[in-house]
Amino acid sequence: MYEIDKERTDMKSSRLFQILYLLMERRDVTAGMLAERLEVSVRTIYRDLDALSAAGIPVYAQKGQGGGIRLMEEFKMDRSLLSGEQQEQILTALQSLDSVGAIEGSSLLTQMSGLFGKKAVGWLEVDFGSWGAMKKEKEYFEICREAILHCRLLSFEYFNSSGGWCERTVEPLKLCFKGGNWYVSGYCRRRRGFRLFRLSRILKLCIEDETFTPKVYKEGERPEPVQEMIPMKIRFSGEASFQVMDFFAPDDIEVEEDGTLLVNTAFPPGIWIKRFLLSFGALARVIEPEWVCRELLEEAEKIRMLYDI
Repeated sequence: MYEIDKERTDMKSSRLFQILYLLMERRDVTAGMLAERLEVSVRTIYRDLDALSAAGIPVYAQKGQGGGIRLMEEFKMDRSLLSGEQQEQILTALQSLDSVGAIEGSSLLTQMSGLFGKKAVGWLEVDFGSWGAMKKEKEYFEICREAILHCRLLSFEYFNSSGGWCERTVEPLKLCFKGGNWYVSGYCRRRRGFRLFRLSRILKLCIEDETFTPKVYKEGERPEPVQEMIPMKIRFSGEASFQVMDFFAPDDIEVEEDGTLLVNTAFPPGIWIKRFLLSFGALARVIEPEWVCRELLEEAEKIRMLYDI
């Protein structure tokens, strides 16, 4: 019985919102038009108008030729609820959420713009999708969002930094955008700890029926593997300046008199380090540590042998 009553209440709330939106948009409609649009009786529409009026919305009906249902002139929601700045913040947030598929933002954005009496200004465009995996990441984003909101387990295959695949079962807590990539953060049952999983490295992502009670971080815990960082000093040619600015923090970069860039940084361990550094070709030279220099030289020799030169 409770679920039926709740469903009826939700339907009525949605209908009241639609009526208010239509009145804000068109300013002049009839009860018959509203009844046809919302697929209810005219009698129900009049009851809804009474409910809006009781809630403090200045709605009135005018009889006769040219009559109809109207809102008081110049009425806007912000007069009773939100400031102009708060309205702009809400519209901007909706634009951002729509860009990542977190909401069906286009319809909602239009409705909220009508309620506020403002036109949404498209001054902001956010695209968190990567160049090659945008469709996959958007699909995974939606699956993760659903699992987080309903506290349901996620299972998937994951390609780790050691170059191998493993199966994981995770209690997802949040989606994170970090370092130009999307991650799902949660409690990994296999590792028995909080971890970050990059969406682009996930395959066969499934949302399970099993639910869970979200765990709370304890003091000292982090949602990523705790691992020792590798200090590194790298010299880059001036030709690589734009790439260096993309990848490293300004405080880590020192521009030399000859135009080269000296970078003092630290990397988490993994085979990806060699691949990342080799992507710069001859524009980067590792100065420290020496063992990384040797590994890069060995890798370069393997590349040379591939071409049988």
